[in-house]
This record gives sequence, C-alpha cells and structure tokens, in this order.
Amino acid sequence: MNLQKIEELRDLIDIETEGPVLSVFCRTDPRDPANRSDTPGWLVHLRNGLRDAAGAGNGGHESEQQIAKLAKAAETRLTGASAVDRGRSVAYFVSGCGTIDSFHTFQIPLREDYVALDRGAVIWPVVDVLARGQRTGIVLLSHDLIRVLEWSDGTVHDLESSTFNLELGDWHDYRGAARPNPSGSGHAINNVSAYKNRVGEWQARFIKAASKAIAETASDLDFKRLVVAAEGDLCGEFIDSLPAGTAEMVEVRVSTNLIEVPAAEVAEHLDGEMRDAWREGVRSVADQALARIQAADRAAGGPDEVLLALTEGRVEHLVLDPYVEAKDATLSDGARQAIEDAGESSLQEALVELAIRTDARVSSASEEEVPALAETGGTLALLRY
Repeated sequence: MNLQKIEELRDLIDIETEGPVLSVFCRTDPRDPANRSDTPGWLVHLRNGLRDAAGAGNGGHESEQQIAKLAKAAETRLTGASAVDRGRSVAYFVSGCGTIDSFHTFQIPLREDYVALDRGAVIWPVVDVLARGQRTGIVLLSHDLIRVLEWSDGTVHDLESSTFNLELGDWHDYRGAARPNPSGSGHAINNVSAYKNRVGEWQARFIKAASKAIAETASDLDFKRLVVAAEGDLCGEFIDSLPAGTAEMVEVRVSTNLIEVPAAEVAEHLDGEMRDAWREGVRSVADQALARIQAADRAAGGPDEVLLALTEGRVEHLVLDPYVEAKDATLSDGARQAIEDAGESSLQEALVELAIRTDARVSSASEEEVPALAETGGTLALLRY
C-alpha cells in the first residue's frame, strides 16, 4: 500500500477530538450509470446517509445541532468540489471541535457510498481502496523497446525516464513511436539465414538487457508488483529472463503490444486483468492463512482470535471482509476490551486501526471474492510469530 497515505491515516486516527467526527465516503465515479442523472447517485446516498447520521445522535439538543452543522459542512464541501477534485471516489472527515477537516480524492471507486458518525475518523473504506491500489510497474515491450509506467491508487503515468533500448543502452524520455531499427535501412540481404541469426542474436541481447534494467528499476522504485504486456512469445521470454526475485513480482501478463498507447489508455486496457490479479493475490493470502490454521501454524481466524493477535502486535497480514459483523456475545472479554480500547464502535474499524498502528498489512475482500473468509467469520491473519 501507499506508505505515505498510510502514515497520513495513522496521524488522522491519532488526532484527539471532542465531540463527534463525521466520516463521509462517496463513490463519485462519473462512469457509474447511477451518477449520470441530474441528481447523481452519490449525492442521493450522501444526503440519505447524513440524514441517518443526524437521526442516530442521542446527546440532546446541543448534540443534534452540532451533527446538523457537520452534515451541512460535508454536503457543501462535496457539492462545491469540481469533478476533478471528486475523481472516482472521495473521503471527507470533519469534526465538531474543528481539529479535523480532511478531504481525499481517489481514482479507484469505493465499494459503496458510506457515512459514519463516531468518536474519531472511520478509515476502513480508505484502507480498502489503498489495498487495491498498491504501487505497480507496468512494463510494455516490443522487440526493440521497453517502456515502463507507474500505476498507483488508480492513476497511471510514464516515468520521467521511461523507455530503454539496446542501441542507446540507457533510459530516456518517452517520445512516441520513434525506435531504432535493427535491420538497418533497407539494404539488400543476400544471406537470409545469416540475417535472421543476427536479428535473433540482437533480440536475445535486448531481452537480457531489458530484464536487467527492469529488475533494477523495480527495486529502485519499490514496485509491489509488475504487469507485463508484450506481443506473442516475447512476453513469456522476457519474464523467463527476469532474476528470481523480480520474476515473482509479475502478477499479470498480457499478450498484446501497447508500446505506443497513451498512459491513460494503457490503464483502461489492463484494468480488468489488474483487478483479477488483486483478487487472486488476496485469495492466495487467505488460503495460506487457512492452511496454516489447519496445520496449527502461524495464523489466526475469526474476529476474536485476530483481534487478540492484533493487540499483541503479532499480525503480519490481515485479511477481512469489510462488512463483517460480530455480536458482542460471540466475542471474548479480551476482544470486546480490545474494541473499547481502540475507541471504536465497529469490529472492522477496530481491526483496521489496530493493524495500521502495528504496521500490519491489510487486505479487504468480500466472502464472494475470497471464499476462505466465509469459513472464519470474515477475518483471517498471517502471524509474525
């Protein structure tokens, strides 16, 4: 996940507040059919959520006035934002005491619109978005050129030095389709076999140089995963030539040539494959945790066990259904105390905040996306010890 944004979330939940904090999450994606009417769907959900939050207040007249003021501030802030500022999702946090007023734009859609009123900022919907938007290197190849883009939190762009070819032997700015031609400038070829051998040798050298360059770039830029797109057999040849540590980072391979496609269109081409890869990655972690539980190894399952492990700082990777619910009667005294100590009113928020505070990685998915979660009450964890 984006470490800078995670640090910002840690700072946000550590802010001391007096009175209620309103957390608003709107799925503002203009491509969503529900948002194409005169009154977009996100605004309808926002107003309904604000009304419900106001109705949930039970602190008397003064409290109701404060909540109404927060609701008005939230609607004014979001309706007054430009379409660019709203992006595909928005999170807005505002407190009655004035210590929190924080607006965040994302280019990955939230799962759904949500409004929460609590003693502190509710962050689990943001963590869910960040988990799906982990920093990714997109590697585009042709037989004589590499181009690398960076994708993070739904936004993609060419790197400052984004293309590499064997003739220049170094990274340089992406400038479109101009590329070196290994076959020269149209000279007659008398010996076709010898020519093909030279081309084959040149391409082998290029793949070797390309794999080394990408491995170094992935390490320097701290990419969490790689997507490789290349035509025909080139994709597999390139991945096979990568060093072991880098080859394992490849989560998506697509047999198509996108070398000259603008960055934004590249992201559109690969969107479905990247979402599938994310889902398979979370499913793999959950399956591993479930297998460890069955082997009495380092893993925990179920809200109670996972909460207790989080309070002890033993969780390495938390996987949860963001809509998991657990009745107090099903939790141990220690688990209920953990939720209370975290200052939260919901199980999922306590799980996520404890994970953030103890530097555990967080992935969230529905039970439909990750069936293993259905076997453990919606929560699984790989443990450090």
